[in-house]
Amino acid sequence: MKIETMVQPTSHITRKHITIFVLVYACYLLSFFSRLLINPIIPTISVDLRLTKAQMGGFMSAFYLGYVLTNLPGGLLTDKLCYRKVILGTLLALGVSTLLFGTVTSFMIRVLAGIGSGATFSACLRAIFEWFPKNKGMATGILQTGTTGGLLMVNLAAPPFTEQHGWQYTFFIMGLIPLVFFALSFFYLPNPMQTDKPKASSVSSTFWRDVLSMFKNRNLVLLGLSGFFAMAATWGTASWANTYLNGQLNLSLVTAGSWMSPHAIASVIAKTLTGSLMDKFQRKNKKYYLSALLLVLVPALMWFSRNNSVSALYVLIPLLGITAFAYSPVMNTFIGELVPVEKTGAAVGFLNTIWQLGSLSAPIGMGMILDTFGNSYYYAFSVLAVCAFISGMIVLFISLPHTEK
Repeated sequence: MKIETMVQPTSHITRKHITIFVLVYACYLLSFFSRLLINPIIPTISVDLRLTKAQMGGFMSAFYLGYVLTNLPGGLLTDKLCYRKVILGTLLALGVSTLLFGTVTSFMIRVLAGIGSGATFSACLRAIFEWFPKNKGMATGILQTGTTGGLLMVNLAAPPFTEQHGWQYTFFIMGLIPLVFFALSFFYLPNPMQTDKPKASSVSSTFWRDVLSMFKNRNLVLLGLSGFFAMAATWGTASWANTYLNGQLNLSLVTAGSWMSPHAIASVIAKTLTGSLMDKFQRKNKKYYLSALLLVLVPALMWFSRNNSVSALYVLIPLLGITAFAYSPVMNTFIGELVPVEKTGAAVGFLNTIWQLGSLSAPIGMGMILDTFGNSYYYAFSVLAVCAFISGMIVLFISLPHTEK
């Protein structure tokens, strides 16, 4: 085994940098690939297991339950164990849990997968910041496409594979992919540079003290609440859209997956553009920009909830992809506006925990609505539209500092 531990990062991109980035990106993308794998094939699973809509939503939410439990201490875990160990642990947990779900169909298997992924984002960011100090903006932007990259992959791969081989075999085969990258990362992902770091006890006490201070930051709490409702709208849509296309418009799972692919592609383009435009707004206008990006999701969801035309999907699906994700990079940049640099890690953990509670609540909440109102997707997606509206309104009460952090 050959692992280099003291290679210094430079502004010049070498083959080693490319290898590191590919492995880090693969980990981040596969964390979303594994969490979303169940979404486009849940109708088939529900028939075999005789699940109600609420139970279907429970299986889709289970990953987020585990994810939320370990998201807040994720930054602390990365500081203590180093990004390499966290990334290796994530890939191993994703691979094993995905393999097991195909043979031992359990709610807890999905929870364990989420627990194993809670520190993924902080570990990947730490690796990016360490190895790309002069290009971290570009590298971070590319990294964040892993969310929609995972969504695109599951929609293209899972439905046709399930149609041909069954959903159990789909989970088994897809579980091998993280294990392949675990092996590659074990041999080719280097340890971090050896630098003078504070003692673990000091890091821990400072981290939790910073987290507690976040509750006193009114603007940060408002951003957390806005993100909660925004994530509910975004991931509630991503979780149930395939089932809606399959059940409401009578499309096959393969066709529904194909329709959702432009949704993912459009979201990548939207996030790139809205993030770039953010810097062009004066500080006092940035919250209005974010609010507008959130509010445009409302009519898109209302249209989607009432649509019964397949031809309308040519416009509606890309529109949903744009409006459901366009706000994301802008909302993330608000963190840097509201806290000093030295507290960014704690702020990210604090906010992401609140935000992911929205991701956790939406799938199971929509399932309960569908069971209660006779499979009415109109009511289910209307609730998501209300969430987007609330999110956009909350942003308007945020006061950005007048000076740069």
